[in-house]
Amino acid sequence: MSRAVPGYVELVSTSNFSFLRGGSHPEELAITAGVLGLKGFGLCDRNSFAGVVRAYVGLRDMEPRPPEGFRYLVGTRLCFADGTPDIVAYPTDREAYGRLCKLLSQANLNKDSEKGNSRLAFGDLAPSWSTAKVVDLSAEDFTVGQQFIVLPREQDWQRTETTLRALAVRAPGRVWLGAACRFGGSDRARLNRIADLAHRVGVPMLATNDVLYHEPGRRVLQDVVTCIR
Repeated sequence: MSRAVPGYVELVSTSNFSFLRGGSHPEELAITAGVLGLKGFGLCDRNSFAGVVRAYVGLRDMEPRPPEGFRYLVGTRLCFADGTPDIVAYPTDREAYGRLCKLLSQANLNKDSEKGNSRLAFGDLAPSWSTAKVVDLSAEDFTVGQQFIVLPREQDWQRTETTLRALAVRAPGRVWLGAACRFGGSDRARLNRIADLAHRVGVPMLATNDVLYHEPGRRVLQDVVTCIR
């Protein structure tokens, strides 16, 4: 008896609502995921939910409709100012979504924040992780109700492991380690290292393309915004 092959869901994507990072509109990314027959698509811009409505409207008005069972997921890519690797967070319910919105609002209101570059630290996620001299242990825990994908920071594997272990303890069963090909000639070694780290920490790996644009023709624009950045 043959076993059904699970469909692919892209869970790490960046639209042009991530300033000077993405090369496609949110709706272009979401619609293309449906056209390609993916089982789902998650939009996770950098420290923002700004593009989620446009992606939803694009899928709602799409003709023909996305494949049966297609799921649109809303998340955010938490990008930190303290060297912590990027962490994609997907809320599991309305309350968790509200917590993420509050966390991002607080980061944007930080006196050191600039437009498109909010100041977020790993310690902001949970009171016990704060580096402040006086810690308010009654402060809100923003890890509650979230599912996390840690994206390895290859410049600092030790920090990646520390972050991964901390999240795995705080959110057991809700943490994955993302793995994407970079096509720079060292993917085999990178993926082996990621697999080893995931095994040692006891979390599953998650395949992603770390999407920046919806079709090859946008690569030129992507290169331009990268150079501007």
